[in-house]
Amino acid sequence: MEIKTLKLSFAPILGLLISLPILILIMYFLFTGSLNKEFLQSNFLLDYTLNTSYLIFGTAIFVVIIGVITSYLSARFEYFGSKFFAICFVLPLAYPAYIFGYTYVGFFEFRGLLSQILNDTSVKLDILNMSGAIFIFTIAMFPYVFILARVSFGLISKTIIELISLQKLNPIKAFFKVYLPLSYPAIFAGTILAIMETLSDYGTVLYFGIETFSVGVFKSWFGYNDLSGAINIAIVLLLFVFSILLIEYNIRKKFRFASSTNSSQKASKIKLQGKENFFAFLISFIIATITLFIPTGVLLYWTYLDINTLDFTAFGYLFNTLKLNIVSSTFIIFLAFFIAYFLRFFPTKVSNFTHKLSMLGYSIPGAVVAVGLLLIANYLDKSLGFMFFSGSFIILVFAYTTRYFASSIGSVENGFSKINSSLDDASKIFCKSEKESIFKIYLPLLKPYLISGFLILYIDIAKELPATLILRPFNYDTLAIRVYELASNEMLYKTGFPSLILVSSTAIAVLFLNFKPKRKIK
Repeated sequence: MEIKTLKLSFAPILGLLISLPILILIMYFLFTGSLNKEFLQSNFLLDYTLNTSYLIFGTAIFVVIIGVITSYLSARFEYFGSKFFAICFVLPLAYPAYIFGYTYVGFFEFRGLLSQILNDTSVKLDILNMSGAIFIFTIAMFPYVFILARVSFGLISKTIIELISLQKLNPIKAFFKVYLPLSYPAIFAGTILAIMETLSDYGTVLYFGIETFSVGVFKSWFGYNDLSGAINIAIVLLLFVFSILLIEYNIRKKFRFASSTNSSQKASKIKLQGKENFFAFLISFIIATITLFIPTGVLLYWTYLDINTLDFTAFGYLFNTLKLNIVSSTFIIFLAFFIAYFLRFFPTKVSNFTHKLSMLGYSIPGAVVAVGLLLIANYLDKSLGFMFFSGSFIILVFAYTTRYFASSIGSVENGFSKINSSLDDASKIFCKSEKESIFKIYLPLLKPYLISGFLILYIDIAKELPATLILRPFNYDTLAIRVYELASNEMLYKTGFPSLILVSSTAIAVLFLNFKPKRKIK
């Protein structure tokens, strides 16, 4: 009986532990917070709110536009270079937004790469403003919409196409009346992901001089050593995030459509010829140039300029990054596996609630998670009488777990959903113990999904900056930290080499994720 109780408690306990930084932050605020009228009416809080709102609203509009155009072209048409461009539209996911920001500032600055290409030193464009920040976040975040919407457009059934033909709708009307509405849920989900990642950013907005909530948390904590102020800003940001999630929930309820894949046959792609083929290629080439070719070209150019004085300690930072990412990703993906396993076989109302609670981390900026963990670490260290948790790998892996658990559990749960319940009954008969059932049946069957979850985690953690910056062990720098420090010291061209190494490692993961083998679970 005790073993069964333990199994029933396993998922709820872990779910609460994962969400602990957020819960502690809220509890600390409720008991010791100073959210008063003065704070709520302060100018800086108004600035944070307006700047954050402008930023996510502008980014949302443009990621939808570019994401929908690219996904529709990739899913529905064959044209010259279409397969190549489909890869190009995914690869920006390998770039942290702040590296995009650095490259474009370097590209447009006085005597930058653009002025050299045009052989005119007077050519200059200042993008260190709100419009520039929205542009950077758009090219960094549109792959979220592209990936989800491409799947949705690609699953349009042959029956739908036949109905469009019967109605004699021209391609433009068909797109706006049929294709687009059917893909609303996927587009909306991708946009929410883009918004959440934009909210979490610190490196880009700091460099562009945009005062957002994330910058406010850092400024209060590091600039003024004001923990109370940092917590107050973090709480307001939490309320901001929860408001977005509430809006998202209400909108999602309105956009529930019957599946567009009822037909056993998917609609085949349309082969474009002549002018249509040229325009599809031109649009794809322009978007790929802006979102991938130019940033990559700038990094290569900076590396070339620095070729005689390259800092090969960047490979030491790569080792730190790989060690931290592999350990963290492996821990989180197996934690996700065991939680999903116990939720499947020992479900309770409490476990379902704590599971949903643990999923909130992905929508909470890294700076907020870090502040919550600092409170926990400080309390534990005071109880121990010496510093153990603060500035340790344990607390940093904890932050990654809270922040990115949701992105890993989705892949694992998807895998479990493909396993027929009859296999569960068979495993109880033929396996001598639960341990044997896990290691001989479920882990092998879920291997592709675990690998996908691992790759998603690796990409996310490699690009993460705010939580790593706050919680990393003393004198332990990752590639992301190194690039950030070089850019902060106005040594842009020096960021080329470490940025290339970082982007190359994440690009490999993105490509593996994009070309994963077909999964078959019966």
